[in-house]
Amino acid sequence: MAQNQSEIRYLTPPSVEIKKKKYCRFKKNKIKYVDYKDPEFLKKFLNEQGKIL
Repeated sequence: MAQNQSEIRYLTPPSVEIKKKKYCRFKKNKIKYVDYKDPEFLKKFLNEQGKIL
């Protein structure tokens, strides 16, 4: 019952990781200084649990 590597069938195709290039959101928006006292701006960088992304 041993099968060759070419004969193995998968229920789902093996996932091929496509790496996304990381970028800095601040540099993309040309922000040189981050105002940490502006809550509306910082809300964009929080998840549902309140953790900083």
